Amino acid sequence: MVSAAGRGAIACAALAAAAVVPFWLPPYFVYLLTELVIWGLVAVSLDLLIGYAGLPSFGHAVFFGVPAYAFGIAATRSESLAIAFAAALVAIAAVSVLVGYLATRTGGVGYIIVTLLCSFAFFIGAIAWTGLTGGENGLYVPAAMSMDALPMHARYLIVLAIGALVGGFAWWLSRSAYGLALLGIKANERRMQAMGYDTKKYKFQVTVLAGSIAGIAGVLYALVVRTLSAELVGPELSTEAVIWVLLGGAQTLIGPVLGAALFISLKQILNNIPAYPMLLGLVFVAVVAWAPSGLVKLRLPQLRGVRTDERTQD
Repeated sequence: MVSAAGRGAIACAALAAAAVVPFWLPPYFVYLLTELVIWGLVAVSLDLLIGYAGLPSFGHAVFFGVPAYAFGIAATRSESLAIAFAAALVAIAAVSVLVGYLATRTGGVGYIIVTLLCSFAFFIGAIAWTGLTGGENGLYVPAAMSMDALPMHARYLIVLAIGALVGGFAWWLSRSAYGLALLGIKANERRMQAMGYDTKKYKFQVTVLAGSIAGIAGVLYALVVRTLSAELVGPELSTEAVIWVLLGGAQTLIGPVLGAALFISLKQILNNIPAYPMLLGLVFVAVVAWAPSGLVKLRLPQLRGVRTDERTQD
């Protein structure tokens, strides 16, 4: 077992490597790494819901895409970054509270249905409201209102620093008394209620918190990628995010990040193959069959060949 100090040292070393290694990579790969950090934030935020609170959200893209759209819309109609950031913050708070309130009024399957319906609703709205969102053509954030003027490595370091701070907060929260209460609600909600915990309040709070983290990732996406489309709030991205968490390993925080990186990387590699969705599906079926609890929880079987050989020789 690795001690807390050892885990901290490993995390610091990994963060230092993540900050330094990209300086030896071509700009395109640095750009991809920047996107992966953003998607990693989305995966961490969803893991707080699925892994720690037991709330399977199938509309998580709403938390990500709505603030990105709010920033993009304000940026195209104003020359003030302050106004654009303010619009994004208002959107983060509004959509997190709204979806959190609606979803936590029901339990179990109701949470899935409400979040999924919200994703469909915002997806259809983003396509239909052409004058505001650009519809099927999408919305483009002006270069002057983005990180476009910064060198690629500077953009990456900014996104990495924000991702490390937010991820560190999520890690601290998951190991705090609040995080333990969430695990208790996930394991046995009725017992937690009998102990005096307001479980609905906890569920609402963690939904708002997870939505806020995903919203931060959405604003970073608008600043870096600049191209916004209805898919950013749609059910496809929401479902993919669930796959990231389950693929990497729920209730680990780092697992969903690795799951997102693996999923997106394989998607990029297999994208040019006509039957790539089927191949991608087969790959993930094999991974789930081999590691049902996620890749980071995979335990390789211990080799006992030496003892067996010795007994055979005797």
